[in-house]
Amino acid sequence: MSEKSKPTPTPDPTDHARRAVWRIGRGRSGGSLALGIFTFWALAAGRRVLVADGDPNNPTLSKLFPADGANGVQRPANAELEASKIWLADTLAQALTADASIVIDMGGGDRVSEELAAESDLGAFLKANGVLPTFAYFTGPERDDFDHVFRIWDSSSFKDGDQILLLNEGLYRSPSRSTNPFEWLRKDSRLAKMEAAGVRTIVFPALTCMKYLEHDNMNVFDVVAGKPKADGTQVNPLWRHMTIKWLKDFQANLEEEGVMGWLP
Repeated sequence: MSEKSKPTPTPDPTDHARRAVWRIGRGRSGGSLALGIFTFWALAAGRRVLVADGDPNNPTLSKLFPADGANGVQRPANAELEASKIWLADTLAQALTADASIVIDMGGGDRVSEELAAESDLGAFLKANGVLPTFAYFTGPERDDFDHVFRIWDSSSFKDGDQILLLNEGLYRSPSRSTNPFEWLRKDSRLAKMEAAGVRTIVFPALTCMKYLEHDNMNVFDVVAGKPKADGTQVNPLWRHMTIKWLKDFQANLEEEGVMGWLP
């Protein structure tokens, strides 16, 4: 086994640094789900995490981690820059007071995210307060998805932090899974530029049975935990098997790139 392919052991929670993981990239499915996964892993390891859901259009995270729960925070009053700025300042202060890591989802538009990050020198602020920033870029396989992500990355609005680029295979529009939807991107000089600057690239696999889980009104975490559906019956065992495998595959991809320590 090559050094590249050797899995990196999951860090011991006793020496795991506090992290602020900020989702960057267009909307559509994937980004909020990944932040939810990172949070569940951290909680399972006994680490304290706050979940800041500032997405005005998709309250996925706040449904998983309600504001009145142990890990949720209040959502911003509205999507305007000033309200979002005040909300972010209050939320970061709450995380610092609680000595907790935090995941931040401002939604897919990124305009507010960019302005907030650039204006506040976010990475330097977090580091000065003992929290290491992780900027998590998400792209689908469409070229305009990556164009959008690269423009933000190249603007240096998000700096002074560790950076990961997640290739979301779940956004592949073709029913065929025999081809690599990101093959073109692997040859793109812009990706090479990002990787040369230290960005770690990770495949976020597609969960092909997701539509069946959604039909049953179940989330992946309930399925993995073996919770019953609303009518008391269990999810189809094949869907549960596929979900557990998908989650393990995603973790293996993160471990292979040595970034588990960059998560909350």
